[in-house]
Amino acid sequence: MKVYLVRHGKALPPATDPAQPLSEEGRSDISHLARTLRNMNFSVELIVHSGKLRAEETAKIIADSINPSKGIKAVKGLAPKDDITEALKIIEAQHGDLMIVSHLPFLEHLLEAMVKPEGSEELPAFDIGNVIGLEKSGERWQVFRHLGPKMIL
Repeated sequence: MKVYLVRHGKALPPATDPAQPLSEEGRSDISHLARTLRNMNFSVELIVHSGKLRAEETAKIIADSINPSKGIKAVKGLAPKDDITEALKIIEAQHGDLMIVSHLPFLEHLLEAMVKPEGSEELPAFDIGNVIGLEKSGERWQVFRHLGPKMIL
């Protein structure tokens, strides 16, 4: 099983729109990322997101390109300042590949809890619109992919 952690695309500032939908740049970047994932024959069974508009829009754009077999859904417990316990339960219950679209600092905490870096081991940074792929090797999760709109030509 693989888990893909995705930080939503660039959103409008709250002063411009309190709902913070994706900006034109954010929508363009995520569309570019989604096309790249489709061209890589990327697939997941399910995409879950925090329910915040910017995460939902990011999840929908990606889902439209890769067609997850179980679709997308909003899940409580994936908001920026939420505890990661709910996400870990979702991961544990999932049998197929999973994508989680969320926010900082939540994603950083989840990545650290899953990988449990040793010593000076550094984890990849979650820039806007980035995907970090994790795969379980024995009892430990390992990062095997880090991809973002700015990394794609």
